[in-house]
Amino acid sequence: MDGSRGAGAPGQDRGTVAPPAQREADDYAGTDRLAEEQELMEGADVAEGDDGASFTVLERQTCLNLMGTRDIGRVAFTIDGDAAPTVLPVNYALFNDTVVFRTTLAGTVMRYARGHAAFQVDLFDEERRDGWSVLASGRCRWVRDADELARIPQGRLPLPWAAGERDQILKLVPGRVSGRRVHRP
Repeated sequence: MDGSRGAGAPGQDRGTVAPPAQREADDYAGTDRLAEEQELMEGADVAEGDDGASFTVLERQTCLNLMGTRDIGRVAFTIDGDAAPTVLPVNYALFNDTVVFRTTLAGTVMRYARGHAAFQVDLFDEERRDGWSVLASGRCRWVRDADELARIPQGRLPLPWAAGERDQILKLVPGRVSGRRVHRP
């Protein structure tokens, strides 16, 4: 120990390892910026590593249509004091362009996803190397009003895979929706 640290609490390990040094800009391979004369064309990016593949930027309605075909997605939110978002899988349904899912009253999703959140859904075929991904972000709120709950077709909400009762409903109304499809001819 170099003596630069304080004594610490009794029983505390005094051989604490220092955090890694800050990485230099050139440590991030693959993050080069485009030259000013270059530009990305929406819907025409070439997927690296496969000359025949292309990315297509999807329109909002196409994204919502694709979201409606799945029933498992990931909700992303921040927990107070965390630097990175927390991302958890949930079973969901899409009603009138709104993501609706069940949770527990005392769960992490209920506690922290209310407010602003993001929701991602995707489907990939690894063998064919194509698929799509949709990201929606917006306000997420707890549905408690009896009239609003009655308008949600409960029979269309998928049963959660996770154990335990999930009797509370959250809904995310997307403000921003974006999606990409990767395709090989």
